[in-house]
Amino acid sequence: MIQRYLPKESFVDPAGLSMLGSTFDEICRQRGIEADGPEATALAGLLLRHYRAGIHDREKLLAMAGDAVQALFGGAQ
Repeated sequence: MIQRYLPKESFVDPAGLSMLGSTFDEICRQRGIEADGPEATALAGLLLRHYRAGIHDREKLLAMAGDAVQALFGGAQ
């Protein structure tokens, strides 16, 4: 549930929010990340930064964010 990590002043259209949410959930599930832990906070910020930078393709976000999470936190698999 990525919505709780979005800044209040942040606007993401409904389709983008849905895509970010499913991407966030999938990476958390794949990497064994607790949805309310510090890794989840970092992941949500990373996804949002990539999205704001113009990366709106789910597969690209999965690859980029998943690789970053693995590098930063190891992530359980």
